[in-house]
Amino acid sequence: MSGKARGVFGRLWGGKGSGEPAPDATETAEAGRTDDAQHTGVQDGDAPERRAAQTVKPAAPADATLPESVPDGASAEPRADGVAVQPAEAPAATAKGGWFSRLKQGLGKTSAKLSDGITGIFTRKKLEAATLEELEDVLIEADLGVGTAESIITALRKGRYEKDISADDVRSVLKTEVERVLAPVAKPLVIDPSRKPHVVLMVGVNGTGKTTTIGKLASQFRAEGKKVMLAAADTFRAAAIDQLGIWGERTGATVISGAVGGDAAGLVYDALARAREEGADVLLVDTAGRLQNKEGLMEELAKVVRVIRKLDPTAPHDVLLILDATTGQNAMSQVDVFRERAGVTGLVMTKLDGTARGGILVAISAKHALPVHAIGVGEGTDDLQPFDAGEFAQAIAGS
Repeated sequence: MSGKARGVFGRLWGGKGSGEPAPDATETAEAGRTDDAQHTGVQDGDAPERRAAQTVKPAAPADATLPESVPDGASAEPRADGVAVQPAEAPAATAKGGWFSRLKQGLGKTSAKLSDGITGIFTRKKLEAATLEELEDVLIEADLGVGTAESIITALRKGRYEKDISADDVRSVLKTEVERVLAPVAKPLVIDPSRKPHVVLMVGVNGTGKTTTIGKLASQFRAEGKKVMLAAADTFRAAAIDQLGIWGERTGATVISGAVGGDAAGLVYDALARAREEGADVLLVDTAGRLQNKEGLMEELAKVVRVIRKLDPTAPHDVLLILDATTGQNAMSQVDVFRERAGVTGLVMTKLDGTARGGILVAISAKHALPVHAIGVGEGTDDLQPFDAGEFAQAIAGS
């Protein structure tokens, strides 16, 4: 990585989460899709044919007013009466108290679950075997993971066993141990200016917020003066193509798209070729949501990676897995499979404000040690923020 490379999630970004949709019927429909052997277009043995990829509308100027959010479920598809339905603007994020205040509020459900459990155990109680067993159950039920729960129990035993202990003492140890697990993985997403373009592939299951996250990243990159291209490679969902087009218009990023149902790998090949020709700094590639337990769909994603490498053997330079915190333990299995099949290099976790299961990020980090680049706890463009281990630990511990 070039010494000139710098973190993308810098001071220019001011907020939190992501405003992602709940999974829709697309997820069910995807199970019946054919695998890539039945698709026309790119074959592994030769270069793909150039196809009719199209640029979606002229890019807006870099200083254009940016959207607070475009919900994933929105589209500009025409209604039956022929009138185009534009997605509603999400409300601007509340800035009261700054980012940490919003993070703490977003993690309120997770923190409350832990805090209530801790308070219920350690009200006028000594630290003994029975209370430690109860606490371990609370920590595991909050999805912190067995390993993290054990480390917290071990830390509490030292110098405190059979002594009076308060709920605040326990929360302090919880914060320390969670931060210890998360600190090594809290890393900014770095764009290498020597690459033209730096290719970022976004992957994940349906409804996690890939398209919205791409829009927010494009907004940030454009604010930094970068030339950005977006590849609408979720060719199985018309709404995703439309949504990415809207983000392109509002951020000034060029969007390369094709026909609904077209070959995703071929479209990405065309987009990368175009980005290289025009000297784009960043190419953000949207992909179709896919179930991690569907072999044909995962092989299709692997094919996209292979085709990218026909043009640039070093690409994709980042493969970001977008995780929905509300899925809890299922997010762990997603990391297992996507890391193996798509070479995931980093994580973004969304919807932390909609669940009491935010502790799953701790369990995932303890097991996989993958970089966590950003987290989402809200609807606005500034609601996707660089991940800070100390802030997260403090918010989740309720301290």
